[in-house]
Amino acid sequence: MFTGIDLSSDTATRPSIAMKTAMMNALLGDEQRSEDPTTLQLEKLVADMFGFECALFLPSATMANEIAITTLCNPGEVLLASESCHLFLAECGGPAVHARVLCRPIPTETGIFTPDDIAHYNYWLKGYHHPKLKLIGIENTTNFGGGIPWSKHELNAVVEYAKKMDIHLHLDGSRIFNASTRTKLSVKEICTGFDMVTVCLSKGLGCPTGALLIVNKKHYSTVRHLKHLMGGAMRQSGILAAAGIYALENNISRLQEDHLNAASFAEKLSQFNSHIKVVNQSPETNIVLFDWISNQISLDEFNNQCLKNKVRFSQIGKNRFRAVTHLDVTRDDILTAIKVIKSFL
Repeated sequence: MFTGIDLSSDTATRPSIAMKTAMMNALLGDEQRSEDPTTLQLEKLVADMFGFECALFLPSATMANEIAITTLCNPGEVLLASESCHLFLAECGGPAVHARVLCRPIPTETGIFTPDDIAHYNYWLKGYHHPKLKLIGIENTTNFGGGIPWSKHELNAVVEYAKKMDIHLHLDGSRIFNASTRTKLSVKEICTGFDMVTVCLSKGLGCPTGALLIVNKKHYSTVRHLKHLMGGAMRQSGILAAAGIYALENNISRLQEDHLNAASFAEKLSQFNSHIKVVNQSPETNIVLFDWISNQISLDEFNNQCLKNKVRFSQIGKNRFRAVTHLDVTRDDILTAIKVIKSFL
């Protein structure tokens, strides 16, 4: 088990004592029969918060995304999303396996795209022999784009285009509370116009596992069926749902601290500019991207020295690393990580 400063992902968070206490005290029932009171409480809490009619508690955000794609897009139809989004890079080809859809990536360094970008891939609508664009996926914040939140103007533009062209919309909001914190938009405002929304509980919110797929009633029976089909039905899931309730009530307001720590790390990391190039000098949320450009120390040596000194990043490209701040990373941890890097440069 890694016991150092883990900046590889905000999924590295561990439940606090208070969260564990809430889990131990949860009322439990049979979730497969819709009889687990704590799970039902979490689902209602999230549906109301996001302005939807229903929510479904699931083991992971990946499962939530795959259920959404399978529901909203028929086999042979097109799913359009950023080339670097989680749907395409981190779900084992799930859209092709589960939904049997054609995945079309939009080239974009930031993960943000416009109606003009969508229109570029929408030319086949005039021909019956072309696959039909049926679903657009948006990731907010953008993961490999550097934790960038979509602005309300950017979201509205895509939503309006999609409605005009009769295209479904799915929001992968795994870090939506980071987006909300940064933009000052409520999650309800961010999700306006979307058919379905995924929310992950195990990133910045600090839960051990779990996610929700937020839908309206017309899709509920389908997504509930797919939950069982994909192996996501649980029994006494309230012990996990209780962690989600605790997180939503206690861990959202502190996300700004993670953003400030990311900004501090990016600023301090810039001093090593002969070895490291910070890609997003002023990170908007909790993700810092940096490229290893040194001619003196190899990338593997850099990574191994960091791990040896109990600092971990995730490598997301040939020379690119990602550092993600979260509730288990303090301001002192940021200073320690910088000292570790400085010690061998």
